[in-house]
Amino acid sequence: MTVIPEIPTIDLSSYIRPDATPEERTGVIEDVRSACSRYGFLQVKGHGVPLATQREVLESCRRLFDLSQKEKDSLSLKNNPARRGYERIGEQVLDAKALPDCKEGYYLGREIPLKQMGFLRGPNQWPPLPEEAFHAPVTEYYEHMLRLGNSLLEILTLGLGHDISVLKDFTKEPVVNLKLLHYPKHISQDKRQFGAGAHTDFGAITILLQQPGKDGLQVYHEPNNAWLPVPAVEDSLVINIGDLVNKWTDGKYSSTLHRVVNASDGDRYSVPCFYHGDLSATNPFKPGDGSETVAEHIRRKFDNSYGLTEKS
Repeated sequence: MTVIPEIPTIDLSSYIRPDATPEERTGVIEDVRSACSRYGFLQVKGHGVPLATQREVLESCRRLFDLSQKEKDSLSLKNNPARRGYERIGEQVLDAKALPDCKEGYYLGREIPLKQMGFLRGPNQWPPLPEEAFHAPVTEYYEHMLRLGNSLLEILTLGLGHDISVLKDFTKEPVVNLKLLHYPKHISQDKRQFGAGAHTDFGAITILLQQPGKDGLQVYHEPNNAWLPVPAVEDSLVINIGDLVNKWTDGKYSSTLHRVVNASDGDRYSVPCFYHGDLSATNPFKPGDGSETVAEHIRRKFDNSYGLTEKS
């Protein structure tokens, strides 16, 4: 009988605690290295993001997506040169046909003045909600994601045998973006329907907050030809490796196919954070190898994904 594995859960507190011993930190580094090599995914606890902050950003999602459709459409990312704001996305089935049940997304990132705007960087659009109901909790959560992302990159780097100093350029002015998501209750009875079809992420790493008890994320495990469910557990964040790190590490860390099936009853909210890194940086693990910059990599992935160029 084939035993189907589970995505491992790792306690990061043994690395990020100020009084953590060298042995404890080494244990975390090895556990993360193993999970990222085998699955490209892991769940983490002891990550330093307050539970109250997690709950409040999920509540901010609900407040945002409870606005009228007219109010949300007025915040369309198509109106923003940095493509920050609201998007309504038709759910997909295996033949890529859009179905009526639409998920919604809202893109945010570091606030950059319009005159300094560039690729993946620029001003945000803020919904007509009180400061304490949206802007403040989302901004607080964003800052936690930035700190956690930097810590995770340190762990990944040490797991490859490099000193963390190699990250200096990559983490200098990183592009780190949030996407607030709402998956509605399924109306369609088509069993092929996904909230998000099978895909990998373009950037370095992704940090995902799932609404507790609202399962849906599944990770493809090639050795078993199986989709592994990742339960939505309170105070547990899901980490996955993106295409950029997979490429930079020559596949030592895997960028793995994953998808979302809204298997829960009713609405589901989640908040992925995409850490792309400094757009001008190149491979920190192979300095001077002439590799493309972060910006060039992400642009190519976007162009390929949307059929603007031949895929490579």
